[in-house]
Parts: sequence; structure tokens; C-alpha cells
Amino acid sequence: MSGFSQNVLAPLFAAFSLSLAQPALALVFCVTNAVDEHQAEPAGELAGSGWRQTVLIGDFLGTVIHSNALLTAEHLKLSVGQTFECEGQTRQVTATATNAANDLAILFFEPAATNIARLNIETNDIASEVVLQGRGMERGAPVVTDGRTNGWEWGDWRSVRRWGKNRYHGEAGNGVLAIASFDNNGDPDECMLSPGDSGGPGFIRTGSGWKLATVNYSVDPDTFLLSTNAGQPFHASLYDCAGLHFFNAASNAWQYVPPQASPAPCLMLNTRTSQSLGWITNTVPGITFPADIGVSWRCETATPSAGQAAAGLWFETVATNAGPYAARGLSIELEWGPGLRIVDASATQGTVSAERWLLPLLADGGVATALVHAVVWRSAGGWVTNRATVSASDKPDGNPSNNTASAAVLLPATATFLLVQ
Repeated sequence: MSGFSQNVLAPLFAAFSLSLAQPALALVFCVTNAVDEHQAEPAGELAGSGWRQTVLIGDFLGTVIHSNALLTAEHLKLSVGQTFECEGQTRQVTATATNAANDLAILFFEPAATNIARLNIETNDIASEVVLQGRGMERGAPVVTDGRTNGWEWGDWRSVRRWGKNRYHGEAGNGVLAIASFDNNGDPDECMLSPGDSGGPGFIRTGSGWKLATVNYSVDPDTFLLSTNAGQPFHASLYDCAGLHFFNAASNAWQYVPPQASPAPCLMLNTRTSQSLGWITNTVPGITFPADIGVSWRCETATPSAGQAAAGLWFETVATNAGPYAARGLSIELEWGPGLRIVDASATQGTVSAERWLLPLLADGGVATALVHAVVWRSAGGWVTNRATVSASDKPDGNPSNNTASAAVLLPATATFLLVQ
């Protein structure tokens, strides 16, 4: 099996099998061959992208996803009794669970850890920029065809943990795998997997922070010939395989890549956590995916939005999701103080009535607003209280203190006039 999902081998990716590709073993960069770069924790806009939740176990990497469990690649065959350092303390693997079909392994360990990565459970990893980690390899000799450099042979494996970036652009294996290309797009952090990287993480940025979206699995293709009539096969990471023969494991034969208008790059294929969520949750007791839903009265105003009638009072209620996960099936109950009559209501998301605001989805980091038009009627004047309460969500909420909000308002005896406190 091999790559070029948009070029030579597009039909084959629909039936991609995890048994055909070669395990990924390290990072090769387009722009640099210096092995001492990208060794420090990512900073700036990449801060928090999984460096502190990822550990070295044996010769490879795994990522802590629960207080006593880490996630890595199944084909590494890591076993009970192995030890690793985490948060300045030695941990020992006490049990393992594997999913060979998706090339994932969960290693249970003691004692427990506190710095835990959040899993990506949505399908938003495709088309996302990803921060990858691997063990590091020197870039070897350049691969040249027709006087042009196509990429580099694999050099010496230095076992150095490094990070790099790429962008997923497709999927394979019935959606189990995410695909990224070695594009040589000029980004100094762009990398490609090659020998020492299996089991390492790929983190994507979401509304409330970074989440573990993939586990490094494979590079494809990785074995080339300049000519089938002469020369020895070699391993390489190439941003254009044109003019070379690659070994196609699906057909067990060498295949020529003709020159073409667009480059034919090597691909990386990484296992998606979102597509293995059922197995992970069944395997790791107690793993949860909370959403911190909050409601507030951001303001109450007598000034309507553009195009709305000016008569009456306007109440604005805001729902926020501080994450770390999207929430579905939200219901927010609305209670109005006596003397207020609801005329109409609208919302930026979902549907709202006088009694209830229904939100089918509030994304991680999302904000939605409901605007309710009311008039004062049969009022003797005095203070009344409006309330908004989250009554339903498909996610647990570890911070229920912000699930209810109230606003005290002073109603006059006759006029539609409002004083907020």
C-alpha cells in the first residue's frame, strides 16, 4: 500500500489496511537538518500542545489520557513491568489493553499522574493543523532526480524527542486514519514521520485548548528505487516522488511515479482518537468528557437590535461553553418575574420561547445569545427576578456553580421602563 491520495493511488485509499503500511519511527524536517532544533517545549501560539502530557516509555512515546492510563501505538508491543518517568516520578505499567485493528494500546500504570491530556472526540481533526512529537532523526543524503532535489534519505536515528507541525487533509482506512503530506510549503516547523516516531501524539487546537487527536502510525511510501534495472532500494522522506519507483505493498510490486504537474509527496497516516472513542471509553473506567456550560444576563437593555420594534423591553441572555468539550441537547429554562409578558424571542443559535431555550449544539469555546422582547403589564411596581437555568446537556458539568443566573429588575407601575441591579 502506498500514498498519493490525490494523485497516483486515489482508488486504493478507500480500502487502506493498517497491516500494509510501515511503522513511523522519527521526524524529518523540510527546512532544517539540525538535530538540536525543536527539542524544547513549544511556546507562543503552540504552548500547551501536549509536550507535558507525553512521556518516553522504552524507545518510544505515549500520552497520559487518564490518571492511570496512557495511549500509544499497539505495534510497539510495550508490556507490563516497563517503567517511565512522569512528573518527576517513576511509574510502572501494571496492565495493557490493545486494539490491533486501529493500532492503539492503552497502558495502565501506578502511581497515578495529574497532568492529563484531553482527547479529541470530534471529527474536526481533518483540515486541522497538528503539532506532532517524535524521537528525532538526522536528515540523510538528498534524493535527486533529473537534477532536482525531491527530499532526503533517512539518516541516523538519534533518539531525540522533538516536535514539528503539519496539516491533515484527508482520511483513510474507513476513517480510522488521518492523512498529512510532506508538502515542503516553507513552514520552518513542517515535519514528516520516519524511523522512531510510532506512538507519539498529534495535538490540534480547539476552542478551549489543545487536544490529543492522533497517534503516530505510519509513513507511506517509504521505500524507493531510482531504477528497477539497477541500484539498491533506499528509505526516504520525499516531498515529490516523481521520477522514482516506490514499493507498493498492496500489489507487492514496484510502481513508477511519472512526472506530473503537481508534486507527489510522501504521506503520514495517524490513528484518530475520535474514531476509536468507543473502545477507549470502554477500556478506561472513569474517563469523562465534560463541558462547562454557563449562563448569564450579559445586559438588559431598552434598545432593540437593528430592524426590531422599539416598543417594550429587551432582555439578553448568554450561554457559554468553557469546554473542554462540545455540548449537545442543551435546554435552558427561562423564568420571568411577575408583571412581564413575553412578546417574541430570537437566538443566535437554537430556538427560544418564553419558557425554554433549546441548543442542539454549543461548541467547545462557543457563545450563543438569546434576545427576548417583553412588555410590562398588570404591574404594581417593585423588584422582580428573571432566571435562566441549564436543565439538560449530554455532557457532565464539573462546574455547576454557573448553571443558573438571575437578574433583579425594578418595574414601574405603568410604563415599560426598566432599571437593572
